[in-house]
Amino acid sequence: MAFPRGAHQEAFIHGVFQYSSDKGLDWTYTIAPESLALSVLDLVDWPGDGVLAALNTAEEAEYAKAMRQPVINISSALPESPVPRVMVDNIAVGRVAADHLITRGLRSFAFYGLADVEYSKRRWMGFVERLAESDFTATQHLATPTFGFRGSVWMRQHKELAAWLKSLPTPCGVFSVSDYRARHVLDACQQVGRKSPEQIAVLGVDNEHVICEHISPTLSSVARNDALEGYRAAELLHQRLNGESSDDAEAPVPPLEVVSRESTSAFAVSDPRMKTVLEYLLSNVAEPITIDELAEHADVSRRWLEYAFRDALGETPYHYLQRQRLLLAKRLLRDDPTSPIYRIAQRTGFSSVKQLNKAFQKEYGATPGEYRKLSQ
Repeated sequence: MAFPRGAHQEAFIHGVFQYSSDKGLDWTYTIAPESLALSVLDLVDWPGDGVLAALNTAEEAEYAKAMRQPVINISSALPESPVPRVMVDNIAVGRVAADHLITRGLRSFAFYGLADVEYSKRRWMGFVERLAESDFTATQHLATPTFGFRGSVWMRQHKELAAWLKSLPTPCGVFSVSDYRARHVLDACQQVGRKSPEQIAVLGVDNEHVICEHISPTLSSVARNDALEGYRAAELLHQRLNGESSDDAEAPVPPLEVVSRESTSAFAVSDPRMKTVLEYLLSNVAEPITIDELAEHADVSRRWLEYAFRDALGETPYHYLQRQRLLLAKRLLRDDPTSPIYRIAQRTGFSSVKQLNKAFQKEYGATPGEYRKLSQ
């Protein structure tokens, strides 16, 4: 088996070999010795049995279609794939990103993406779709993708990015198509004197720890379920190796959640009482706090709090609190797989398993137990 390595593919390959182990398969794999990239174009006369490939160009897609070995595409760069494909749900990625930035109290939004790249288009679609539900809009800046580019293209792109960032109203939430592009946003913000997160909140995709953790401010990111993507890709490849077909030849895998770090840590609300409420709410989301308790903590009336939340965040304090609890429940279901559902309910401020089940099903279309199985 051949596959590309590096970046979030490290987690992806864990999913591949989890499937191999579960099925008792004796799979081995081929990678490029020094390069992080292994294109299908490099597999001329390769004697292996199957390929998991990131098909990013039309040339790679045509070559994959003609290969004698079964190929599973693990990239969503192209609108159509000539071979079966497993990929992240990019529209859901955009919606999750918008949700996160809205919860920070932001009212101006922007997207930094890639021109003529399908996953960028879909992330933008999900982003503006979710913003529109709260009566917000966004602007976008598209860079030329650098697949196979050489020379100083990235330096020209950096200048264009800096000029665009300088033109944005502040405070503004900028959703970037990837962590690498988000890192460029943070660098450009520093260059043009825009403070992050106070003036520009920055959010990436992929949760690349080296990229996200080794910059100031640290970078918030939408985490993909790379292990599940790998598991499903391996399952699809196994079916093709056995001469079987599948109805799920392009089933998208939902992202996990936003891993929140410093780049989106500020609340873009002008009233200090709202800041007090939001900080207290997020610090105590696991406790059975009530809306009346939030109002009392900020020394305001419940009526004032209702109006303030609708004005700043486009939703009631109850719905805001409920969504934060559900996000925490998702994280616990995934990260603590042995914890009973009733303990998850207790640890997320819900009064009962029934209450958690009802809210979870309504928000995500699955019960907590079903979600846990899908996320492992």
